[in-house]
Amino acid sequence: MLENQTDWKKYEEYTRAILNDERVKKYLEENFNLPDIKIQSKQKFTGKSGTEWEVDGYGYDDNYLILIECKQYKSEIRVDQNLLAAFAYIIKDVRAKYGIIVTTVGLQSGAKKVADAENIRLIEVHQNSTDENFFVRFPEHNQSVAAFTDKIGGISFALGTCQTTTYPLHEALQRLIQESWSQGINRTDFSDEEILEEAKKIMAE
Repeated sequence: MLENQTDWKKYEEYTRAILNDERVKKYLEENFNLPDIKIQSKQKFTGKSGTEWEVDGYGYDDNYLILIECKQYKSEIRVDQNLLAAFAYIIKDVRAKYGIIVTTVGLQSGAKKVADAENIRLIEVHQNSTDENFFVRFPEHNQSVAAFTDKIGGISFALGTCQTTTYPLHEALQRLIQESWSQGINRTDFSDEEILEEAKKIMAE
């Protein structure tokens, strides 16, 4: 689906570009109330403790600081509570409004409790995403967005030109959930690949 991406530095770079993409920014506005945020590159901030902290990205909501932390994992192990607790401390120490954790996987149950208590928001960006080909999920809001500028699964573009296609991911997810319920299975968690395949079916209908 996406080119194999193993460089965590590239993951951070692409994540910043993806969050600044106009197709994704509308979800930041809708879900996080961040209508005009511009995500900046790595930066060091000095906290009230006197400690200097480097973050993977940041932006401002009006004059309020928002911190971004990126975690790329090659396995299905979810982000743990110790990592979220450390991020929560940095957010408080530099007096940021809140933080956004961007990861290839979800959160462990303890990490989810920390995120909820400390108002840390979650965004999942597929580990092989680039600034042109990406899959982004907003788990708290049951929304996803994907964009591709090359051929995928037999879907090609007119005249061989390079265009971007946004897939009906939310509709695809809802249809997968309904299909599972019709089979007597109470399932709501589907992989990126399953959602994309269902979205391609919808587009082909």
